[in-house]
Amino acid sequence: MKKSISSDMSLFSVSIYQDYKDNLLNHLSRINTVHIKTKSKEKSEIKEKSEEESTLIKKIKKLRENNEALFKKLNLSESIFKELKIKKKERFEAKDLQELINRTLEEINFYANRINELERYISRATLELENIKLINDCYRFLEKYNLNRFILTYFKELRFRVYTTFSKNLPNLENLLDISAFPNVHQVENISEDRVVFFIIYPKVKEDDLQERIKLIHAEEVQILKKYLTYDKINFERINKEIGFLENTLSKYHKEISRIRQENLLKFAAINEVIENIEDWFFAERQFEEIGSNRLKIKFYVPSNRKDTVRNGLIKEFRDKITIDILDISKKTAISEQESLPEKAKERAGVSEEKNDLREDTPTVMKNPFFIRPFETITRLYGTPSYSEIDPTPFLAITFPLIFGLMFGDIGHGICLIIAGLIGAFIFRKRKGSIYNMSWIIFYCGWGAVIGGFLYGEFFGTEELNLIFYSVELNPVRIFEITLHNPLENIITVFYFAILVGVFHICLGWFIQFLNYWRQKRKYLALSDSLLKILLLVGGTVLIFVFGLNFESWFTFPYPILFPLVPGLLLLITKPLGKLLNISYLDEESYGDLIGEGSIETFETALSVMSNVASYVRVLALALAHIALMISIQAMIGLIRGEGILFQILIVIGLIFGNMIVILLEGLLVFLNTIRLHFYEFFFKFYQGSGTEFFPFYLDNNYSEIIFRADIEKDIISEEIEKEISIKLAKENIDRAVSYISDKYL
Repeated sequence: MKKSISSDMSLFSVSIYQDYKDNLLNHLSRINTVHIKTKSKEKSEIKEKSEEESTLIKKIKKLRENNEALFKKLNLSESIFKELKIKKKERFEAKDLQELINRTLEEINFYANRINELERYISRATLELENIKLINDCYRFLEKYNLNRFILTYFKELRFRVYTTFSKNLPNLENLLDISAFPNVHQVENISEDRVVFFIIYPKVKEDDLQERIKLIHAEEVQILKKYLTYDKINFERINKEIGFLENTLSKYHKEISRIRQENLLKFAAINEVIENIEDWFFAERQFEEIGSNRLKIKFYVPSNRKDTVRNGLIKEFRDKITIDILDISKKTAISEQESLPEKAKERAGVSEEKNDLREDTPTVMKNPFFIRPFETITRLYGTPSYSEIDPTPFLAITFPLIFGLMFGDIGHGICLIIAGLIGAFIFRKRKGSIYNMSWIIFYCGWGAVIGGFLYGEFFGTEELNLIFYSVELNPVRIFEITLHNPLENIITVFYFAILVGVFHICLGWFIQFLNYWRQKRKYLALSDSLLKILLLVGGTVLIFVFGLNFESWFTFPYPILFPLVPGLLLLITKPLGKLLNISYLDEESYGDLIGEGSIETFETALSVMSNVASYVRVLALALAHIALMISIQAMIGLIRGEGILFQILIVIGLIFGNMIVILLEGLLVFLNTIRLHFYEFFFKFYQGSGTEFFPFYLDNNYSEIIFRADIEKDIISEEIEKEISIKLAKENIDRAVSYISDKYL
């Protein structure tokens, strides 16, 4: 059974001979377990792009552009390739990346040139077809006047010409060909919605005058060709044959393009896959660093539970050609590469003296149970948790549906969301991804809405659970000594409850910050920062809820003003006190900085916490809006009066559409507000989201197989032996040839 990926990471520092660079990357891509570490910005900036690297970048860009252009012409997309049945993968063998790029570019250009050639033929044939069809339409018009070769012989002092122009030019045409200004005979007829054909007979001496008039209406002349005329009629048989021939030619060209597309689908899928692999490969190749003569170094992260497998595989594959250093990275303790690598390894790796916490760049594996995993989509919208952070997704999976349900409390609407979520999850089960995850989030939010519906006593806007055969009255659900039943008449209670929800949610955020500090071995900060902020908020809540705004009672025994005041004062002094107690992570700052920082943070916390808590009043506002909308819909339905099945059907349709509007529009509004509360009031308290998600280096091999040939260096003895063998074989071949010629001809 395959091991699951550990969330703990180990950093590999691998040095290898330059000739085996491509083989190493190929090996790493096959194991599909390593996340390649990006070179530091300083090293990337110091090393200028070589001419060869710049050429490769241009070639890769051209490769992608040419492929996209080809796919556009053939109407291809990646979704088409998913239906392919693969018998044998396309094999791409090359010495190195440059050769692979050149070969792939040749493949693309071969098909692109063929398609371009066919498109030129199609364009030319299309123009010819349009022209012959225009001639056909015009000659149909002339047929009414018995045009033939014999009639044309009568025009000696006169000229006979045929033109086409746009219908909008018809008024100008009649003015220009007015017989009083220009002697002529002409006839006009529509051949399409926007074009007309006309013939004109005029004196030869008026040729120049006619041309000037024709230019004003942008008319095009239709040639009278003798090959389409006989001495007694127009030869439509020949015209139709030419039309048929051109249509058949166009059909052949289109079929050829279709054949190229269908017969080479696997080839195109493989080429597209190879290009994506080339882009990934080029990125990985650029992460190598030169550390000496003919040797390169690369760093990558591996899940700790697979480090032995990866190390053993590398040693087995490359033996003495590779050197490996491994560093386990703890989530709890800051660690720098300089402190952990042995001295020799430092020298070999060329490590600088500046210390950087490796956890900042270490990728994160988000490991959650399958029923929580859909909420990772929302977490990623804010950012990926850093390596040393607690993943907030499990907390989000609980609070998100519940807060959504408090703003969208209705049992009936909740059931609709549950059903919609299940349908969406079933439809998108193969595609997975964000849409699939959102379907499950809607499913869980539906359960939150059901819970809210029981608290408010709401079922499709009524206070009764109306089933098919009977109805059940929704009795108030008590939370300790209070009930949220019928919020429109119980606004103050729901208001207090919304505030308490906000206090709990914000305190939960600070509690997770407390856990983050604790696991990072910053216990003093956990107590002096996170815990004191929780005590400040809870103390302020107790002061307001128990003693109200009676300022006199705040300053009389038992002096409740101390509940928020003491934590606030401690926030001011605990950081300077920590420096006095020699807390390591506070030593670098001066007392003045710590006092100023503590003062600003205390006042900022005191001010911001009020606005943060006030934001949760939207729970009440949206819950009331939801109920008010349902009451409005029921009132509008009540206006429909009448008897009979038609009125009953109309009422049912009205109720269905009314509920759909509430579920879609208000559901979206509540969903966005739930995200806002979590991002700005909850995540902001503890979550940075500045991490990098673990993304293993892997070359897709669904349609293609890439093989790099290693250029193995041969020693002098081996080369001499091979030369000796080849000379001996050549001599034997010559002797046999001489013997054969002598026996046969001499």
